[in-house]
Amino acid sequence: MKLSSKGVIMKKLKLLLISLVSLMLGPIVTYAASASVSVSSSSQILIGNTVTVTVKLSSSSAIGSWEMQLNYDKKYLQLTSSTADDNGNYIVGVMPTDDGIKSKTYTFKFKTLKTGSTKLTIGSLVVYDNNMNEMDVDAGSKTIKIITQQELEDSYSKDNNLKSLSVEGYSLTPAFNKDTLSYNLTVPEGTTSINVKATPSDSKASVSGDDEVKVSEGLNTVNVVVRAENGSEKTYTILVNVIDQNPINVSVNGTSYTVIKLRSNYTCPQLYTESEIEINGFKIPACYNEKINYTLVGLKKEDGTVISSIYDNNEYALYEEAVGTSLKLVILDYDKKIDGLNKYQEIIDGVSYPVFKASDNAKNYVVYGLNVLTGEKDLYNYDTINKTFTLYDSDLMNNLNKLNKTYLYVILAFGGGLFLAIICLFSMNASKKKTIKTNLELKKMVEEKKEKEDNKKVSKKDKKKKKVKEEQKEEVKDKEVVKEEIKEETKEFYDIFADDKSKKKR
Repeated sequence: MKLSSKGVIMKKLKLLLISLVSLMLGPIVTYAASASVSVSSSSQILIGNTVTVTVKLSSSSAIGSWEMQLNYDKKYLQLTSSTADDNGNYIVGVMPTDDGIKSKTYTFKFKTLKTGSTKLTIGSLVVYDNNMNEMDVDAGSKTIKIITQQELEDSYSKDNNLKSLSVEGYSLTPAFNKDTLSYNLTVPEGTTSINVKATPSDSKASVSGDDEVKVSEGLNTVNVVVRAENGSEKTYTILVNVIDQNPINVSVNGTSYTVIKLRSNYTCPQLYTESEIEINGFKIPACYNEKINYTLVGLKKEDGTVISSIYDNNEYALYEEAVGTSLKLVILDYDKKIDGLNKYQEIIDGVSYPVFKASDNAKNYVVYGLNVLTGEKDLYNYDTINKTFTLYDSDLMNNLNKLNKTYLYVILAFGGGLFLAIICLFSMNASKKKTIKTNLELKKMVEEKKEKEDNKKVSKKDKKKKKVKEEQKEEVKDKEVVKEEIKEETKEFYDIFADDKSKKKR
């Protein structure tokens, strides 16, 4: 067999040497001892994770030397480290004394490479006792299943049922059934606790609520939750009615409550001391704060929820504290106005309170509160980001408002001046345009007037020429008339002095 290092070879040679000596000298004892080799690890592992495999050699007799090999499939497992020789999977061991040992353990770490089942076995197994007698050895093996995350989750149990449910000393109504989720139980007056016992159907499931549970007068709700291995939950409910022969029923803001009569069922808030008052002839546990002169009593709703209430002459009001990093306030209504702020309703610690803000989206509030520690009423700033209260400084806010107004006036003045400048520019521009238009109109009027005058001059010349022409025509006409008259007169003259043609011609 091929060894992985010089150290392993030396151990092997020593083992062989001891064997030869044993053969030469003969057996010292004649009985045959036995040993066993076990292989153990997780049976199921996720792919990509590391699994630790333990190989243990043990015997009821002393062991002197041994050798073995852990065989595995390299397609599924990759050896990353071991306590065997050369950090490998081959084991050789020799005890340096005659006393021997009775067990030896080796560990191997593998990284999982492939899903499926793979088997680890022991090979090349030889074991001798401390007298160098070969021992009978029984070798074990181990099968590991490599799975994906989804396969692991699918393998989880979905069983979230109870196998049993009971209350010590009492009987539930109806009788228990794993599919029945709601039960009723009535206990005597003065009962302060009950012992609930529950057992899951699946050992891998977990149960909460199965323990000693405190109860008080009236109706109490006890929930027993079963969580299956895969995370699914189922809730079994027990409605425990603690008999109260003379309950004190009150109504606050339209909700019905019962006054708590036992001190063990009501704990005072911080900064309050335990006290006692009388209501309807009963001594009622109360809590008192002398700084703010508040007396609190405990009220219980029908579902068993316990709250604190301010009690004053048979009047009840819900008590809520708004807690900052260093202050505890009872926030009150404020009927006055705060400069620069508007009134809103906002949620603080889950309770709606009247607050003042600069705008609807503002992150800081101003509230009117009663300081539980000092008993003083005042205005406080509330930082919604850090959830802290600080005393409201009205002078500072007024100065800031004045400064803001000054800035506003400066901005308005600057804006007004800018606006006027823009109007002037527009006016100058419009005036310039108007002047240009007027000049153009005047120029046009001058040109039109000049054109008319020119036309008028041309018209006079034409008339004069026309008159001259007409006069010339009249002269020609007159000349023609005169000529005709002379001709007629000449003709008449010839007619008088010459009768014949010839004479006339002459």
